[in-house]
Amino acid sequence: MQSLTERIIDSGKVFIFAVAGDSGSGKTTLSSGIKRILGEENVISFSMDDYHSLDRRQRKDFGITPLNPAANYLDLLADHLEALRRGESIDKPVYDHNTGQIRGTVPFGPAPVVIVEGLHPFYTERLRHITDIKIFVDPSRSVKRLWKVRRDVGERGYRPEDVMREILQREPDYKLYVDIQKIYAEIVVKIQESRFHPRILEIEQPKPEWYSVRLIQQMLDQPVPEVDMTIDLSKILLSSEHEFSLEFERDDYYAKKVGVMTIDGEIHQSMIDHLEQKLGRTLGTYAAISDRRKEYVNAIGVAQLILTWRCVEKLEHLLGT
Repeated sequence: MQSLTERIIDSGKVFIFAVAGDSGSGKTTLSSGIKRILGEENVISFSMDDYHSLDRRQRKDFGITPLNPAANYLDLLADHLEALRRGESIDKPVYDHNTGQIRGTVPFGPAPVVIVEGLHPFYTERLRHITDIKIFVDPSRSVKRLWKVRRDVGERGYRPEDVMREILQREPDYKLYVDIQKIYAEIVVKIQESRFHPRILEIEQPKPEWYSVRLIQQMLDQPVPEVDMTIDLSKILLSSEHEFSLEFERDDYYAKKVGVMTIDGEIHQSMIDHLEQKLGRTLGTYAAISDRRKEYVNAIGVAQLILTWRCVEKLEHLLGT
């Protein structure tokens, strides 16, 4: 029996995933996890930052932030996504975060699965029509500020005070142009600090990355295969030394019927191993899934796994139609 990955390749179809959210909100972390599980060789991803129409100096001169759609080539992005969907390569622009300048173009694609992440991937009706799966990442203000300062200072060489000044300047535009896109998402990922307090046994140990993640997922109209998510209580009692919780409820979210799953703390790897194995057999990429170096998996890691299941269910439906 063919794996889902083999069926995707044999179908000749190209599927577009879009991950929306503010700068520094964890879009790349989430999409990288999905990419790893689906198989690195089958997925290409890129950032919408490459489609800025103004460089950093021009934005400063005009008094406009990149969160304003007017500072981005949204029509060009739609053209390129349509070309990738047809199985064609594109000449993708390149934005250099170190210099704040637009640096020409590079050949890009195609691949069976394309992930675009950025500020406005479903801002226009045309972009929404192109996209097969829409995910919005929505961390709390405190988490988002922590992540953005850590990334921009550590990876991009910015000064902390400049990053915080930019964060405050951008917040009105975030509410006007980016946050509104949650109403179009079929999956919203809310991230905040964990309600648990990790115990640090040694002073030299770094503080564990514990979070609480709420997965707000639109209920699917099509039937989906049963997924065994049984948790072995004996393993919790015998194996887990960390606190965690799982909750599920039904709700309404922007006029959509949704299921809300909340994951908090850290889960022992053994408790989700069977789920990873089943997903690996379905996709034919088990070697990539099982490459975990830590005994415990935090809420974001578990959310990546559940999100990938949702993507698998949607891909199964799209292949069938």
